[in-house]
Amino acid sequence: MGLLQLTTIISLVSLMAVTVLVKAGPGMKQPGMCKCIGDDCVTVIQDRVDFQTAEKVCRDRNGELMAFQSEVVEGIFENLLKGVYGNLWMGLRLPDGLCSNLSAPLRGYEWTAGSTHRDTIPFSGKWTDSVQVCAPHCVSLSYDQKWTERPCSDRIDGFLCKTELKDAFQAQRLSDPCVFLSSEGCSPAPCEHECIDVEGGYKCSCFDRYSPSSQNPHLCKMHCGEEKCPAICDRNTGTCDCPEGFVRSVKICVDIDECEMQQCEHACVNSYGSFICSCKKGFTLQDQVRCVKGAGDGSFTATTPTTQAVNNTLRVSSSTGSLLWLWIFLALALLVLIFVVRHCVVKRHERSEPISHQISTVGAENK
Repeated sequence: MGLLQLTTIISLVSLMAVTVLVKAGPGMKQPGMCKCIGDDCVTVIQDRVDFQTAEKVCRDRNGELMAFQSEVVEGIFENLLKGVYGNLWMGLRLPDGLCSNLSAPLRGYEWTAGSTHRDTIPFSGKWTDSVQVCAPHCVSLSYDQKWTERPCSDRIDGFLCKTELKDAFQAQRLSDPCVFLSSEGCSPAPCEHECIDVEGGYKCSCFDRYSPSSQNPHLCKMHCGEEKCPAICDRNTGTCDCPEGFVRSVKICVDIDECEMQQCEHACVNSYGSFICSCKKGFTLQDQVRCVKGAGDGSFTATTPTTQAVNNTLRVSSSTGSLLWLWIFLALALLVLIFVVRHCVVKRHERSEPISHQISTVGAENK
């Protein structure tokens, strides 16, 4: 086997590893589209899950599956589904043990969140079928505003999640920023750094080495995603500052390791600009750092004191699958390379043996 063949095989193996990394990476899941009015936001999350999983994801974001219980949400919705296709879970579920009532506006379904009950169908929504069904059934919404009853175990195209602005921002900052619905767009200069006009409203973004504030995404704060970053200095005064959770050393910002400072009572994980505390079995976390003996769930209970800790945790979890596949294929590539090299060495050795034998024979005859 020649050098050209060996190079070709190695290139093919490397291509396989890169291909699998791309397929296994977080890019498989489409980023959600987020629209906000005031402090209310609704996000389209395009991930094929059942109703229960969709409800849990919304709760993890401190939100709830969308319920049409206010005119504000309806205003967001009318703008939200432009360019979205497929069926999306919303917060309507048939109570256990009941069957649908075709004569009632909501057919006996109940909103899964909120204490306000609304029994009328908003805007121009229409039911797709007129067949009585029984629990467990939930309701999905299509891009053309059709309501469909289907088993809650179905895995459909996505779901609609309603959250407050700060919670929507925390989840959305890993993909695209939320759109703030406004007829004025960027005219009133609503963003501290940069404002981008989009259809129906605007988006805010921050300069390099800054990130949107977790409390108000219209504002920006200093940000460092590494252990060390250059300090941000004012050209006029010459004063230099560092992001929260960092300490300045001359003109360099260095991450503070809160775990070495024993900020947590039990377990501690440091992250750039922050830290995460957790408690042992039988304890619950209080005040972000204290562990109080109580009814634990049998596992570590974690918290994220700042938004930076949330971001680092999500990045690690989202990349775990892709890294696993990468290591598997790199290992396979290494095995293939070892096999090819060994094969070439054996072949070369076999070709050299007859020549060595001939040389030995000629030498013996000359003697």
